[in-house]
Amino acid sequence: MPATPFQVEAWTEYAIGTLIILARIAVRCSIVGWDWEGDDYFAVIAIFFWTGELCMLELIGQYGSITGINDEIALSLTPEETRRIVIGSKCLFAGWILYVTMIWCLKSCMLFLFRRLTLDLRQMQLVNITSGVCVAGYVSTVIVMLTKCLPIHKNWQVYPYPGDACALNIPNYLALVVTNVTTDLMILTIPLPLLWRVQMPLMRKILCALWLCMGIFIIIATLLRCILCLKDVSSINLGTIWSIRETFVAIIAVNAPILGPWMTKKASVISSRGSKSKSNQSGETGSGPGLVTIGQQSNRLERLGKDGRAHKTGWTTIDDGSEEHIVGQDAYAASRDTESRGVESR
Repeated sequence: MPATPFQVEAWTEYAIGTLIILARIAVRCSIVGWDWEGDDYFAVIAIFFWTGELCMLELIGQYGSITGINDEIALSLTPEETRRIVIGSKCLFAGWILYVTMIWCLKSCMLFLFRRLTLDLRQMQLVNITSGVCVAGYVSTVIVMLTKCLPIHKNWQVYPYPGDACALNIPNYLALVVTNVTTDLMILTIPLPLLWRVQMPLMRKILCALWLCMGIFIIIATLLRCILCLKDVSSINLGTIWSIRETFVAIIAVNAPILGPWMTKKASVISSRGSKSKSNQSGETGSGPGLVTIGQQSNRLERLGKDGRAHKTGWTTIDDGSEEHIVGQDAYAASRDTESRGVESR
């Protein structure tokens, strides 16, 4: 049986998303070794939930579910068809939990990243408040999913019709759109005041704007998913594919702060080597740095390490008292020196 367009898109996005997470893990290991932070652990956990989410959606497509089935249709099913729908409905029930947990793992990655940055007190308080709201939102959403249809076996009951709450999952959509959009907006507001005040090169501003647009897209995808699914509650394809799209973009947005600086430095190294080679061929002499960075200096964010001291992360940071907070050396260029000197503190 040929793959449907939904399946092709879903598994393509899964493959790319997994590669992005694995690349993030590799980059972090090359920088800090195994001295991981909270966001690194959540990135690893996210791979398992991402895989589980895709597997459940694949099984739902193969076996079907009770969504869109009424008593008349149920009575016309053969025992084998009924058995398959029961399996698919159980996968749908599990898929909801996996999807929500995956999304909240990605939120946790961002919050841990923000938490270990040397932000001012006001920003740190916002991170703490947002973290509390995210925990409450996740617990509330899971409780709704577990209790919307009791006893729980009604979630995969084919006959008699278990009711709209069990078969159509309307409470799930409503609970998720409230908690997901609310927490996304709160997470999005954390870096906004900093990026608004800072003065930086135009290209870097464009990149930051694109990064923030990913967060806006995630919110739009959540709203669209809810609207489309409530408009046609008997169709499950639109809901599932939009959940994959939302998760895929979230993976890119969450890992961009880690992979972006690394890609920039690699591109700078390649460009520097190419320029040096051309210079040697033309007979020019002179010395220069082994690494060329964009801008006059490399801009970085410091983070609070496990020892409570400031360490370099690879980001750009903003301090309330300055236009752009600069730390003189790039972490990549100085990584070997750092190993011999120990961790620098401000």
